[in-house]
Amino acid sequence: MAAKTYNIKGLNRALRKLGPEASAQLRDASILIATHVADEAKARALRAPGPAHLVAPSTKARRDRVPVVVMGSSRRLPPRYGKPRTGDRQLVRDVMWGAEFGGKARTTTQQFATWRGSSSTAGYFLYPAVRDHAADTGTEYSEALDAALQAI
Repeated sequence: MAAKTYNIKGLNRALRKLGPEASAQLRDASILIATHVADEAKARALRAPGPAHLVAPSTKARRDRVPVVVMGSSRRLPPRYGKPRTGDRQLVRDVMWGAEFGGKARTTTQQFATWRGSSSTAGYFLYPAVRDHAADTGTEYSEALDAALQAI
């Protein structure tokens, strides 16, 4: 039997055709896989420079048919040096990408760590965790998908 390859749009279309039991089984396996990545990303964020520690509590796995890790929230940033923050950007989601990728090129991004570029070294906590778990994630998800398809 020849293997089929899907792009993301095709994969999502194919996964929608799964029955409810197989879909639930795949969702359960996906959240376990994503939890490993989210926990690693959260631990890295707590050690990362800049405001990454503010983003760490919002990094979590989401239950879906594919492994999903989300970060950022609508929680307000805490006061800085005992003084309330001013300006338009006051939420965790406003600083999450700067905390992940860095800044320092402009005066508006001085609070973030240095930008690492867009190569394989990009990111401070989420992207390195995804890269470190890529092989395991692929293997575990393939096994979970095979098990879900066997249940049909």
